[in-house]
Amino acid sequence: MKTLLLFAAVCVAVTYSQVLEPCMAPDLWEARVSRIDPEKRFSERARMSYDATNRRVRRIEEVNLLEDKEFYDVLYIHNTEPGTEYRLNLKTKECQKREMSNAWRPFQVPPNSTFLGESYIGTGAVPGAGVLTELWSNTFEDGDKYFGVYTVEGCIPIQEEFYSNRTGLVSTFFFDVTAGISDPNVFIPPRECM
Repeated sequence: MKTLLLFAAVCVAVTYSQVLEPCMAPDLWEARVSRIDPEKRFSERARMSYDATNRRVRRIEEVNLLEDKEFYDVLYIHNTEPGTEYRLNLKTKECQKREMSNAWRPFQVPPNSTFLGESYIGTGAVPGAGVLTELWSNTFEDGDKYFGVYTVEGCIPIQEEFYSNRTGLVSTFFFDVTAGISDPNVFIPPRECM
């Protein structure tokens, strides 16, 4: 009986001593993204190129001819101080270059996030019919809130939700993610911005 109690105590101690650390997303990838901000009645679909090593992001909105709105090609360069944003209007071809006040925030699970569990997108009951994901959340010192869904295999971003008093709730969904950058010139500002 003492051996059984000792075994149970060791199992409980081992279970509680295992703290799941956030996975590390790849440094270079491309994807299509869909961003939604319900408070501002804002949504967009775009192609995104992401370089965490050099802190650069390029987002080229997919033009929808049925929508009467402006579409942009936006390049964020955070590896200079201050960061620079190039915003090219795809309709008028006018470019704005401006300093960025917001800090670099990588697309990855923030340190000290809370693991919420695993879930399948699709199903785990049929082989190959789903993908296993990890769910994470965080509340930062300034009150901003984060929720993220990443694949267990490869730590590929699937969904991120970010809330702050400044931005409101912004949801980003990632799909068609591929490793690496297909065009290394994607992080050069458009010629209209030079």
